[in-house]
Amino acid sequence: MAKHESEVRRTKAKKYVAWCNNAVHEAPWTNGDRRTAGGIYVALELAELAYRAHGLRYESGISKMSEFPPGRFRWVYSEGGETNDCVLVLDLETQRLAVWAHWLG
Repeated sequence: MAKHESEVRRTKAKKYVAWCNNAVHEAPWTNGDRRTAGGIYVALELAELAYRAHGLRYESGISKMSEFPPGRFRWVYSEGGETNDCVLVLDLETQRLAVWAHWLG
């Protein structure tokens, strides 16, 4: 991979981390807007992937959000390491990090 390609990927990774954190921690659904436009399903999808990335049990659905809250996770950009592994997901409960391979699309 050329140097500029790595820089472009890292820039995209930073934007992706911000988008994930916004979708889970700041989107309208966090203030009670549980309509599709509120982003609730995006947050639930990210939560499911985050629970699985950490090897944790997960049950899907809005009715299970209190047991499996999306807000348990925060996405983190890491300067070090390989470009493909620069997006991590932090479990705020255990303080463990896991590689978030889903950002590569």
